[in-house]
Amino acid sequence: MSTIESEAENRAVVRREIDEAWNGDDLDVLDELYAESVVVGTKRTGSEGPLVGREDIKSVHAEWDEGFPDASAEVNELAADGDVVFVWWTLRGTHRGTFRGVEPTGNEIAVDGFSFRRLRDGRVVELKDAASMATLVEQLGLELPLG
Repeated sequence: MSTIESEAENRAVVRREIDEAWNGDDLDVLDELYAESVVVGTKRTGSEGPLVGREDIKSVHAEWDEGFPDASAEVNELAADGDVVFVWWTLRGTHRGTFRGVEPTGNEIAVDGFSFRRLRDGRVVELKDAASMATLVEQLGLELPLG
């Protein structure tokens, strides 16, 4: 398979994650798209350690689904280089459920973020995400402790 074909397949896997898991609320698709021992280089906000494996990834999706049941992810840019896919996205939704201990505010959010996915044999084996959590806090009408 050529590099161009491989990159196209990798982009399709990441696009499917966004379309089916984030926008379609089908968390079972993550079993197909992620390696069991996926390495996650991102810590959940407020947690001590990094996420580990598919089940942790599913729990993050479920947490966002609970807090923002109408959430949808818009892909602003998606690019591949070899086995790596980069995505710049915007997550939009309405805070209608409890999210990380914050009771529903009814506020609408639009949070930008970037994702890095490394794929092997059609599955995500490594991921890193960065989102503007300060923007989220502000849009929910909360204040950051500035110690």
